[in-house]
Amino acid sequence: MSTKQTFKNRWGWIQAGMVIVLFGAGGLVSAQAQGMMGGGMMGGAASPPPALAPAGVGQYGCMACHSVSQRKVGPAFSWVAWRFKNHPDAVARVGAFIEHGGNGPWGGIMPDLNVPPAQARAIARWILSLPSHAPPGS
Repeated sequence: MSTKQTFKNRWGWIQAGMVIVLFGAGGLVSAQAQGMMGGGMMGGAASPPPALAPAGVGQYGCMACHSVSQRKVGPAFSWVAWRFKNHPDAVARVGAFIEHGGNGPWGGIMPDLNVPPAQARAIARWILSLPSHAPPGS
């Protein structure tokens, strides 16, 4: 039995150490899958989650592809807060995207990391509570 950590998303099984290729607004991005817990599920150098972030931000490796204020592989969380600041159903919409992944509004594909609904909503509430900033060129 393998000791490497794996997780399943809608495209199949991903194993720690596999190279994952993502297409983002900036072109082709290649990321090495990290361990499932603690090291982040995706991406290169994950920053530690901010102190007030819910546990799921670290558990699901959000900071490997996102930062609070600058684009990485995915959009900055402050951009997400800006985009959804006047949407009455923002928590539900952002939470569903975190829960299921999919094609992002800024290009690229966020993987389905099997985030439970309650954790996805907690992460969404935290993202939407951040100071919002328009993305460059908006």
